[in-house]
Amino acid sequence: MEGEVVGILTLYIGIDIDIYIDIDKSDDQNDRIFKFTLRLSGLIVDVFCDVAVVASSAAWVEKYKQEIEFLVGKICGINHIKWKPSIDLLKEEGLDISEQRDSGPAPCSGRVKVMENGICYLISLEGQKTGFYADQRDNRHLISSISKDRRVLDVCCYSGGFALNAARGGANDVIGIDSSLPSLELAKENILLNKLDPGKISFLREDATDFMKGAASRNETWDLVILDPPKLAPRRKGAASMAGRKITILRQAGAACDHPIDPAYPEGAYLTNFLLRVL
Repeated sequence: MEGEVVGILTLYIGIDIDIYIDIDKSDDQNDRIFKFTLRLSGLIVDVFCDVAVVASSAAWVEKYKQEIEFLVGKICGINHIKWKPSIDLLKEEGLDISEQRDSGPAPCSGRVKVMENGICYLISLEGQKTGFYADQRDNRHLISSISKDRRVLDVCCYSGGFALNAARGGANDVIGIDSSLPSLELAKENILLNKLDPGKISFLREDATDFMKGAASRNETWDLVILDPPKLAPRRKGAASMAGRKITILRQAGAACDHPIDPAYPEGAYLTNFLLRVL
């Protein structure tokens, strides 16, 4: 059985690395960033420069940790592996790995720098998920293409991915909102890293719901609002209905193409992105 599992892992990692080679546009391996999901529930790998971040959320992944690290370490250019288990989810399966430490290739520092769509990002490997939402690449690029001369609000902005793309795309004014101080500090560093005009992009520490209620009370509006929060409304149409507004869907998308979906595993299509016009 163990031999079969290792064989499956070897096959899937090989397939996804071929996909990465086909789509990667970076001329500099030091700037590369890509994601691959192994069509196996509970295992995600994001690669940032020479660091592979492995997100584990299933008991079987922990069981085969050594084999997974060995195979991921064979990817060209990988010098470090950061193992990030979802402790709460694993506890539900009876595993307590709170004292676990990295055991793969040499340990890495807490931050790395990557480039995506011409924008540089500092990534905290201790941050949310794997440290960066690599699957939102195409959606961030879309924001860059539709932001020119607009006032833009990025709610739950994390380290500023969408906001930075809006600023680079020519927005007149960009505000990013998040409740996490470490995330906002990273976002502010990313402004300087990209030599953006701090007079046109800023980040504020605010609770998203409180900020939006306050903006509504002041009749404050924006041309483009990006909302990438935890689940706030129970249904897709719930938010618009609660606000008493009508919407039209201009675009529906998902994860970037380096996040392939197996038709036999529809749960892999977890990311849904809508571009909406509010009427």
